[in-house]
Amino acid sequence: MKTFALILALFSMTAFAGRFQVSIDSIDEGKKGEPVLILMSDGQVGFMDSKDLTTVNDLTAVAKSKEIVEIELSNDHKVLSIRSIENKTNNMSVEGSGEKLMYDPSVASTGTAMSAFLSMRRNYQNESQCYNRAHIWTYEEYKRTGLKSMKVFMFFTRKYIRNYNFYWWFHVTPAVYTSEGLRTLDRRYTKGLLSLHTWSNIFVRSRRACPVISKYYDYRNNQTVEDCFHIPVSMYFWQPYDIERRDRTGYEKTQYYQNQVNTAYWEAF
Repeated sequence: MKTFALILALFSMTAFAGRFQVSIDSIDEGKKGEPVLILMSDGQVGFMDSKDLTTVNDLTAVAKSKEIVEIELSNDHKVLSIRSIENKTNNMSVEGSGEKLMYDPSVASTGTAMSAFLSMRRNYQNESQCYNRAHIWTYEEYKRTGLKSMKVFMFFTRKYIRNYNFYWWFHVTPAVYTSEGLRTLDRRYTKGLLSLHTWSNIFVRSRRACPVISKYYDYRNNQTVEDCFHIPVSMYFWQPYDIERRDRTGYEKTQYYQNQVNTAYWEAF
């Protein structure tokens, strides 16, 4: 495995925030004068001032390989260092063959949806990631009551990230269809059921509505038009790559996979 190391001079002058072992989802170079955006698999965004072509090319290659790297960030999410981790790759999933089956989500009463919300465990780790919490919350409710819930991914555009110096490029929450429509159940950030727009207003500082789309490439290819997008999916979807894979290959997740559930438990609770 190639050893990749990037040490930035601002390490000595910027407050250290954390060290994370992640893969890189994508790189956005931006326009002249703008920082390079490092979009990580856990949803975080790192800002890098360097526009060295070799560095950007190396990072792009790391993103394509899905190699696990160790990234150090400052308190304001500037990238302090990136290095490869010997003999560690991203084992994202061990799955069976995808079937093209229609997902038939439950339609619950408001009371049932609120009961599911209140049943969600609260003993998550403070630094846990949203996709792991959402996976366990939907999994446990399905095992407990048979509720076939949804998830809503909220993707923030590069324009929004740059305009607001925002530290995340996606968030996800469980959701349930009720007689009043799709309602989010974000047990960490809310106190009850919310509409999509009310929920997204917690995170979207511009208060602009997030258009609801169905394809990942509609988000990927419209980074300067909107501030955010919502993509509702079934409870089986774990991370953004599940959506991208479905749209690229037609692979539709139709069940929970135990290795992903185990990982989500370990990383979130």
